[in-house]
Amino acid sequence: MYEIELPLLGFEDIKQLEIKKIDEFFSTLVLNKENNINFTIVNISYLEHASFDFSINDDALDRLHIRKREDFDIYFCVVMQDPVEKSIVNLVAPILINNKFNLVGQYVIKEKIPRLFTNLRSD
Repeated sequence: MYEIELPLLGFEDIKQLEIKKIDEFFSTLVLNKENNINFTIVNISYLEHASFDFSINDDALDRLHIRKREDFDIYFCVVMQDPVEKSIVNLVAPILINNKFNLVGQYVIKEKIPRLFTNLRSD
């Protein structure tokens, strides 16, 4: 189980979750097994076509026990579509995961980014 240190938007009352890895890029956040509340996330490395830099404030870094880039993984929420290549990725509020301490948080990017959403295909 992972402790949620920075609330997940829309799920502020949930304090713990489970992460199920699908493959090297995709995982599922399981928020509530009984009510089947979960969502798919994609690792930032899969989204090379949408890569950009952003800053994370000190409070968020402290709460997630992050000292350097190697301390955490960056994921983005995916709204699945059919076909899967048309799935929509939210670039504004990444999910930060510290696997060493089993901590998770969603961080809303404050600075201007190139685009708010992208899809899973690179074109």
